[in-house]
Formats: sequence, structure tokens, C-alpha cells
Amino acid sequence: MKLTRSKLIKKIRRKLEKTGYPRLQMSFLVLVTAASGFIFSYTLLQFGLTSMWLRYLVVIILAYMIFLLLLWLWLRTRADDYFDIVDVADAIPMPRGGNAPVDVFSGDGGSFGGGGANASFGEASSVSVAESANAGDSDLVSGTVDAVSGADEFAIPLLLIVFVVSLLLSALFVIYSAPVLFAELMFDGVLAAGLYRRLRKLEYRHWLETAVRKTIWPFVLTALLVTAAGWGMANYAPGAHSIGDVILQLKQAQ
Repeated sequence: MKLTRSKLIKKIRRKLEKTGYPRLQMSFLVLVTAASGFIFSYTLLQFGLTSMWLRYLVVIILAYMIFLLLLWLWLRTRADDYFDIVDVADAIPMPRGGNAPVDVFSGDGGSFGGGGANASFGEASSVSVAESANAGDSDLVSGTVDAVSGADEFAIPLLLIVFVVSLLLSALFVIYSAPVLFAELMFDGVLAAGLYRRLRKLEYRHWLETAVRKTIWPFVLTALLVTAAGWGMANYAPGAHSIGDVILQLKQAQ
């Protein structure tokens, strides 16, 4: 049977789902990443970075770096288990003497009113129409002001929802796809480096390339939504430098 990258990764994934609890492990990594993000945000605010949109953008970038570091640490701590995930000896003939695994970590969203009794019908109609027009203009202005005020009050909760939901969806996506991500990281991080020397046609990638390729888009989308939400909240709640300030202004407005 011809061995391919996809076949070996599927085999690793099945083993992980049976014994490795990959989604539970990824939940822990995501939790640590989120905690680091809060720490970064608080620290940057203390150092004077009060612009919410800019601070959130920087925080997402820093948190992503922490996430990649956590993936690297996960690979390091699981290094001894890699060759137990799949039966490499059955898949690839080992060289005589059996070399030890290669250490790959060394580099590489109006009405009308009546006229007076002495007035003519035409005069009454004229006065009535004029009064209606004025009343209509007044109602229109009042209605517009109320609508704008209502929109301002609605905008902040909506932006808060966008902020929270974008973070949650990104975390859930990464957790859900954890078995595939971990399987590819295991293959590219350790197995492929050793097997590539035996099967020159086997597709080989660096583990960091695999990690970025599999996780960059959720973080990019989250960065865009969170940055936009931060910019919107800063405009609808002037003077607010954090989510806590925005919520406080929202309570005071109510």
C-alpha cells in the first residue's frame, strides 16, 4: 500500500481521538491564550495605550504568538509519545540498528385643524396646512433625534456582542479542529522529519508552517472584528478606554 501524508495523518488522528483527548487539551491551550490576552491588554493600558482598537489589535497579535509557543511546548512535552501514536515500524521499514527519533526542535456585523368662525374656507385651509407643515417638521426632527439616540443606545450592546461572539467562535473553531491540527503537528513536527529520509516522495512541512496555515484565519477574522468593535465602542462611548468603561457608561445612560 502506497503511504501518503494524508493516510498517515488520518491514522494519527484516530489514535489521538481514542486516547489523547485532543479537544480537552486544546481547550486548555485556548484558555491560557485568552488569559495571556487579558494580561497583555491590562499591561498595555497601564503603559498608556488607551486607544481601544489599537490595543486590541496588538493584543490579538501577541496572543497568537503565545498560542504558537504553546503548540511548540505541547510538541515538546509529547515528544516521547509520538512514535507510539502510529506503528511506524509497520508503516516504514526501519534501518538496521534502529536510529533514534530525530530531534526536530533544534531549528529549522400632522394632522389638520379647524379654522375660526369668521374666516373663509380658503383662509382656514391655508392656515391649517401651514400649521400642519410646521407640526410635521417638528415631529420629524423630534423623531430623528429619538431615532439617533436610540441607535446610540443600541450600538454599544451590539458592539459588545460582536466583541464577545467573535472571540468565542474563534476559540470554538480551534477547539473543534484540534484533532486534525494536533495530528498534522505530530506528523510534521516529529514523524515526517525522520520518515522523509526513508521516503523521499513523502510531503514534508515544518510544524510551524502547518500551525500557521491551520490557525491563522480564525485569528485574522477575530482581529478584524475585535478591532472594529473596539473602534466603534470608543466612538459611541467617548472617554472609554476599556470594556469596563463602556459597560459603566452604558449603565449610567440607562
